[in-house]
Formats: sequence, structure tokens, C-alpha cells
Amino acid sequence: MALFKPDPDRSIEDIVEDLGREIADRFRDAEDEAIAEVAARARRDMDLSSRLPEAAAGAGLTVAERREQNRILAELAAHRARALNELARIGERLADGLAPGGLAARIVAAAALEGEAAAAVTLGIGVGNVRPVPFTSTAAQAASMVAVSLENRLTNLRERITRYPRDAYQRIVAMYTPSTLLGITTSQVQQARIVQRFLAEGITGFVDRSGRRWTIGAYAEMAGRTSVARAYNDAGVRRMQQNGIQLGTISGGADACRKCAPWIGKIVSFDGTTGDVVLPHATRDEPVTVHIDGTLAQARAAGWGHPNDRCKINAYSPGLAIPQRDFEYDKQAEHERAEQRRLEREIRSAKRDQAAAMTDTEQRRAARDVAKAQAEMRAFLKQTGRKRSSYREQLHFADG
Repeated sequence: MALFKPDPDRSIEDIVEDLGREIADRFRDAEDEAIAEVAARARRDMDLSSRLPEAAAGAGLTVAERREQNRILAELAAHRARALNELARIGERLADGLAPGGLAARIVAAAALEGEAAAAVTLGIGVGNVRPVPFTSTAAQAASMVAVSLENRLTNLRERITRYPRDAYQRIVAMYTPSTLLGITTSQVQQARIVQRFLAEGITGFVDRSGRRWTIGAYAEMAGRTSVARAYNDAGVRRMQQNGIQLGTISGGADACRKCAPWIGKIVSFDGTTGDVVLPHATRDEPVTVHIDGTLAQARAAGWGHPNDRCKINAYSPGLAIPQRDFEYDKQAEHERAEQRRLEREIRSAKRDQAAAMTDTEQRRAARDVAKAQAEMRAFLKQTGRKRSSYREQLHFADG
């Protein structure tokens, strides 16, 4: 049976980032390969279409030109039929590669065990008692529903990967075939740019409960990160409850969003208790009055624990200091984090344009856009002092 050794010293931010990235990278790599395969066949399609003879103004094609047109159209039809069959097989192969047994369960179990280990340390059980445990441990079992939810999401993504290469190619053919055959004077440069823009969008159409639209890489990362954070915190809470702890505090980053910030540093209960309660002091033989700001369920209902959230629940010891008790929402810090994410998306978008370019001219244009976006990032980081996350600027990274 597979074993996993949790590291209680790792931050929840690192755990969410690493495990979420493992899922996102798989789907982003599959998407990149699918786009490259479609682009290669689209370039051949456009090359053949560009060779079709064009009649002079007010005149028809000559006999020789008509024969050449028929020959190219036959070659184009054969190419399209072959491309559709090849892309269908490519889609199936990519989707099969995204279905290793138990990926969702393994990711969620790892997150749950990390959360349980971190809780054990804060409860004073100690690092020495954090041992390698099987994936069928209590923590992993407690996270089983999270794993099922994640697996269902990933299955939907795999189905989209299966269909994308063939569907995208058919869309591209439909974009410029009428112009070619009907004599519409859309330039080849314009046609190539339309196709490049379509491919650069990637696999889209994923909508979450709030109505936000995602690309496949962004959705895969969001689903992974959200499931990892939920499993981590749920397992930690479960360990606390097993040790008689029913209160916790929420901690988060300095650039926490407006949904999470109101709950950072607050005391929440796991059993539904709210208001002022008298409890034994954690270290002294005396009672202490504790104000419970709300329940964990109320925090979640108010938006805490939203998709991509990386906040953490810590055990609360009555009478002791509360980390981040005086935390205040910093709108500027959140804005700077959001701006850095935007610039990272701009860089990835420019790189995607470069990879999907139909012509050398468009490829050079995209390369200039990449350099411009990277220069904007450097200027932003110099101004704000934020740390650069270069891996988030790579094509294989998701958009979340």
C-alpha cells in the first residue's frame, strides 16, 4: 500500500500551490499539445487554400486554372479528412493520459494528511509522532467526498480534451473556407490572425457556480487548489475535534481578499457555538471568557474558503494570544496581488499567441508582445517590491 509522509512544517500556501500545480500542469500540457497539433494542420490547410487560383476581375478561371483548382481542392479535402481522423485519435490519447488511477484521491489524501499532521503539531502531539501512514488513514477517509467531487470535475475536463482537437480544427476550417471559395477579399494575414486568436484562447467554456468563466488549465488548477485547501483544513479540524478542541482561529496572507479578511484572526467554533462562553484557561487553573465570533459554517457561507483560497484554520487555546487578532483588510495589497496575477496572464497569453502563430510575421509580433509584457512585470515588481513567481509565467501554468 502506498505511503505518504506529511511534513507539518510546510505552509498551507506551499501545499495548495504544489498539489494544485500538479493537477494544473497535466491539463495545461495536454492543452498545449492539442493546440500545437491543431495549429500544425491548420497551417497546412491555409497553405493549400492560399494556392487556389484566383480569377482576374471580371473574368473566369482558365481551363488550366480550373484543373489546378480541382487538384488543390481534392488535396485539401483529403488533408482535412486525414486531419480530422488524426485529431480524433490525438484527443483520445491525451485524455487517456490524464486518467491515471486515483489521481484525485491521491492528491486529496496527501492534502488531508498534511492538514492532520499540522494540527497534531499545534496540539502538542509533536513532530516525532507524525509518521508515514497509508492513504486509507482516518484523514484520507474523511476527505473521500472531496476526492469524489474533484474526480468528477477532472472527468469533465478529460471529456473536453477528447473533443477539442477535432472540434477546434472544424471551427478553424469554417472560419476561412467561405472566404476562400466565395472570393471574399479577407486577406490571408487577417485570416491567420483570426485563427491564431482562436487557438490562443485555448480550451474555454468552463463556468463555475458564480458564473465566472475559466480556461481548462485555470479550471483544473482552481479545482485542485480548492480541493486541496478544503481537505487540508477539514482534516485538521477533524484532528482537533478528536482531541476535544471545538474552537479555531483563521489565519491568512497580508494580501487576503475582502471575503477572507473579515475572518482572519477571528475565533470560530466547529460545533455551532457563538457569543461569549466561559472556558478553562489553556495554561492556568482558572476560567476565562472567550468571545466566539461565529461558526466555521458561517465563515464559509460568508465567502471564506472560496475557490483558490489558501487560508488556514488553527486550534485556539482559551486565554492565549490569537495570531493576527488585529488583522485589517489591505485593499492595496489585494490590488497588487491581483495586478501581478493579471501581468502573469498577459505574459502567458503573449506566449500562447507566439506558439499558435500561423505565420512568421505573427510569431515575431507575438515575441515582441512577450518582451513588452515581461518588461511591464519587471517595472511592477520594482515599484511594489513583490516577489516574482516566474513559474506562473510559463505556458504550462494555469490561469488562476
